Amino acid sequence: MRGRLLLIWRLVARDIRRRPGEAVVLLLAVTAATASLTLGMATDNAVVGGYLKTREVTAGPDVTAITTATGPTALAGRIADAPGVDQVAAPVPGFSTTVRAHGHTENTAVEGRERTASAVDRPLVTSGTWVRSGGAVVERGFAQALGVRVGDRVTIGGRAYPVVGTAVSAATAVYPWGNWAEGPGPSDGGGRIWLTTDDARAAAGDESLLYLLNIKLSDPGAARGWAGTVLTDDLRGRDWVNTHSWQTFVDDNTRLLRSVQPALVVGGGLLAAASVVTLASLAAVRGPRDHRRAGLFQAVGATPRTVAAMLLAQYLLLTVVSAVAGVTVGCLTAPALADPSAGLLNTAAPPTTGIITTATVLALLVTLIGTLGPVLRTVRSSTVDTLADPAHPTAYRPRLTAMTAHLPTPLLIGVRLIARRPGRAVLSAVGTAATTVMVTAVLTFQVSLEADTARGASAVEEIRNAVTGHVMLGATVALVALSVLNTVFVGWSAAVQARRALAVTRTLGATPGQVIAALCTAQLLPAVGAIAVGIPLGIGLFALFSAVVVTPPGTWLATAAPAALLAVAALTALPAWLHTRSPAGRVLNAEPA
Repeated sequence: MRGRLLLIWRLVARDIRRRPGEAVVLLLAVTAATASLTLGMATDNAVVGGYLKTREVTAGPDVTAITTATGPTALAGRIADAPGVDQVAAPVPGFSTTVRAHGHTENTAVEGRERTASAVDRPLVTSGTWVRSGGAVVERGFAQALGVRVGDRVTIGGRAYPVVGTAVSAATAVYPWGNWAEGPGPSDGGGRIWLTTDDARAAAGDESLLYLLNIKLSDPGAARGWAGTVLTDDLRGRDWVNTHSWQTFVDDNTRLLRSVQPALVVGGGLLAAASVVTLASLAAVRGPRDHRRAGLFQAVGATPRTVAAMLLAQYLLLTVVSAVAGVTVGCLTAPALADPSAGLLNTAAPPTTGIITTATVLALLVTLIGTLGPVLRTVRSSTVDTLADPAHPTAYRPRLTAMTAHLPTPLLIGVRLIARRPGRAVLSAVGTAATTVMVTAVLTFQVSLEADTARGASAVEEIRNAVTGHVMLGATVALVALSVLNTVFVGWSAAVQARRALAVTRTLGATPGQVIAALCTAQLLPAVGAIAVGIPLGIGLFALFSAVVVTPPGTWLATAAPAALLAVAALTALPAWLHTRSPAGRVLNAEPA
């Protein structure tokens, strides 16, 4: 057993050294699919990790109580004596209002804070300084949305304040949910601003003040049910009190990602389909070499199992590496996606067992679906036939012959190449369809953005659209890159597998130009069908996850479809041209590879 494993390892290592380009292609294809899947699964963990890190650094509260009590200190004292409460910070005055900056007006929640650090909830200054008389500190994500930096000015309650700093806090959800959900004042999305206590009272004017009580519990995990079990009517007295647990802030912070995850799931699925095409095309290119190698091993006594293990090992070893790379890339990218408003301290959380298992299973499935068929066909071939590599007679199809007899020579040859290997045409169509679906979805998304802009999108919608746009663009770029590889490899494998048949065709009078055109036709015909299916499918998939059904202009689609066909023709023509450079006689007399 050890000897077999050593032999397989040496053969795989030798193959990688001799043909590193093929190994890189396999790594890129599988890594793209697993990274997209990991990103979709890791975003929620990244939100939780970023919030917990921010909570730890800023001494975030377990529960934030909001009250309109005129005597908040007495209420704070009663809460401090309640069972399960470790600490209650001094009441913080605040109010909901609007802020104006650079000509834009947004809702905001204003807190009055002292310059000294609080026992609970100590916002971390990320730029500038903490509050001082006459100056405002803006929550970092809110400052990014307003487009303000240290030194700019914001207007609150008719008073202008210079921005002296930006900060992050775990006592509130990130922008645009940094406003209070209940109580007097605006309740729509907004951000948080800190002033000194005196400045906050002055800016409030006639606005009714609220008071925030930041509470630490002996059991933080019980924060969600604390209000129902401890904050009873006897403890509240006659005061109105609303509470938010730290788990509620986590839930709010993940709301932006709920519309993004479908794009990640669909994009990951399309990348997986494109990766299968890449691996199948790669297996087709390697087929003649693997066929010859399998015959040599069988001739010296290797069993079919050993040969199959050797052929699959060269793919599976790289697949495991790709899965590790994809999980790593997905986990490192997730924090940036999980906090689009920059309101948290990002941290890359380690992947969970579920993420590792799912990504590995996907990588193995993609590899096996793409390569298992060629490997089994090679193993099932007899040793004599494998070493002799006899010519394979073409099946006689009288109907096809009659239908194509009067076609131009390139089209005639191209149609017969498709009929000879229909599986390759299906592979080509799947790869082109996956890319068409994503490109169509991106075009449809651009139309929806224009509709949102025309009706005046909210801050939440703008952030959600920005994140979704980045995800869709990334998936589209990856799909286009894989589609380019797929087209080149499918064209190359078509030329390799049909090299002798095309050489015979050339001896019968076909010119090299006609052969190139025939190979391009064999790729273009499936691409036409793939585009025809991909466009409505892309519009339909976008409609499933969108509240408004829109379609891109016909001129956009009329431009994209011919551009895709032109790209397929250009990418297929290159490997076809390389194969026609050798004289037909040399191809026919060449020994099997």
